Amino acid sequence: MSRYRLAFTTLVLFFATSLLARGQVWDFLGHTEIDSRRDHGKIQIVRRDQLFRNIQLRITGEPIFFDRLVFHFTNGTSQEFVVSGRISSQEKTRVFDLSGERALDNVELWYYRESWGHNPQVSLYGVHLADSASKSIE
Repeated sequence: MSRYRLAFTTLVLFFATSLLARGQVWDFLGHTEIDSRRDHGKIQIVRRDQLFRNIQLRITGEPIFFDRLVFHFTNGTSQEFVVSGRISSQEKTRVFDLSGERALDNVELWYYRESWGHNPQVSLYGVHLADSASKSIE
């Protein structure tokens, strides 16, 4: 039984150190309060000077049933992800992998209206590309 624990612990440490070695630090990109009178909202990006590949939403307050997310980039293009799921309070969404190397302008959140006791908050985080500070962002 102890061999299995040792093997499991070794695997966990291997994967944990490989994530840390990649330098994946989640940067805050913006937030919004969900309006119960609407079916969508928008988060304006506060870090437009960086290129981001991995994006994640974090929810506080009431749970939200998301329909889809639309990521708008500073070059005028966009990328849509279907979510179709409820995200509970204090929970994170899956990681959204953006295609290409483009700077984010804003993210549209499409959700189902509900009668919340308190309007939930959505915060957006991203892992920026390591060499994006040296690239010129248009």
